[in-house]
Amino acid sequence: MSSTTKRGWFIFLMLAFPLAHFLVFFVYININTIVMAFQKLNYFQNTVEFAGLRNFEQIFTDMKRSPLLGKAIVNSLLFIPVTNGILLPLSIISSYILFKKVYLHQWFRAIFFFPSILSIVILTMVFSFMFDSTFGVFNDILQVLGLEGWQRTWFGDKHTAMPMVFVYCIWAGIGFNVILLNSAITRIPQEVIEYGQLEGVPMWRELSQVVVPMIWPTVTTVFVLGSTSAFTIFLQPQLLTGGGPNGSSYTIALYVLEQVKAGQLEYAAAVGVFFSVIGIAVVMGFKLVLERIGSNVEY
Repeated sequence: MSSTTKRGWFIFLMLAFPLAHFLVFFVYININTIVMAFQKLNYFQNTVEFAGLRNFEQIFTDMKRSPLLGKAIVNSLLFIPVTNGILLPLSIISSYILFKKVYLHQWFRAIFFFPSILSIVILTMVFSFMFDSTFGVFNDILQVLGLEGWQRTWFGDKHTAMPMVFVYCIWAGIGFNVILLNSAITRIPQEVIEYGQLEGVPMWRELSQVVVPMIWPTVTTVFVLGSTSAFTIFLQPQLLTGGGPNGSSYTIALYVLEQVKAGQLEYAAAVGVFFSVIGIAVVMGFKLVLERIGSNVEY
């Protein structure tokens, strides 16, 4: 074979698997989900009927009657202020501190990055051990401080189960955000930073009026990703609390998963399609607002 033919075969073989994976697990799965949302499966007669909007009508009925779906919607929407109101500011501040090369900044960068390369199963296991009601180090610290009244079964109490999932997401998610934001900050021209230092600009003003505006496109990206997670997150509550107690830590994605386990495939597909449309509208709305607030600085 000629070198051109060999090159063509090499490119084809390198692209064949990821393209097939995309076509099967994204295109086919999503099209099949949309079609199934308008169907009714008869398992006894092995037939498929066109259901129209009945599956979507069931969603509104469950919103009124089922406390589980209502909790799932509220918990999922709460991820938006948690990820963007708490996690994002912490990530920006942490990235800026690392950029200023504080003492042991390389070690801190590795610590922030480490959770991003570990399996979520391992991370949730370590986190659950920390707050275990029997041998968890957090309850031991409370006992040493004489705060036994604050001790809880953190993942088994309906009042603390979902907040603990939020705490985990902040603890485990800050590393990924720091990687993106720190990379953006390091691309800021050093002359801009040095000019501010010569003018005596304090650090808080440098962060708020120089660094953040210049990395605004990356901030927007992280904000959008955090908002998207509200409609897709399910492994964290499933592994930490199992969705309980009494469904207090359910999310929309976990609710869909449980409907699939129960054999309600067409209803699960309708729920997924319905909240996907809402999620796309919400996320795109946030994106448009953020793009109007800040500008894309070229440097």
